[in-house]
Amino acid sequence: MQAAKKLVLVDEFDREYKRLQKPADAVAKTNSSLHLSNTLRNQSLSDDQKVRQYVAALQKYINTRAEVPEEPIVKTNTTSEVTPPVRRGRPKRRQRWTPY
Repeated sequence: MQAAKKLVLVDEFDREYKRLQKPADAVAKTNSSLHLSNTLRNQSLSDDQKVRQYVAALQKYINTRAEVPEEPIVKTNTTSEVTPPVRRGRPKRRQRWTPY
């Protein structure tokens, strides 16, 4: 029996396409989780630097949500009048510009 060779076409951007199909919060949580573990494994950092970076990354991980919070609706006040500010004291002395 002859050995059969298989030719498989693989899209080199397949991983990128699959990443784009995932929900954004899942990708963000995964990246934050990897950053947390990499911070603890980093031998070049001192312990206090590791703690600071770990706490910052942990806050980002905890605060990542699936839904975006809605912004409150703010209405502008168009009924009140704007009064110009009252200048107190001596008027400014202006310098006159003279050509060279």
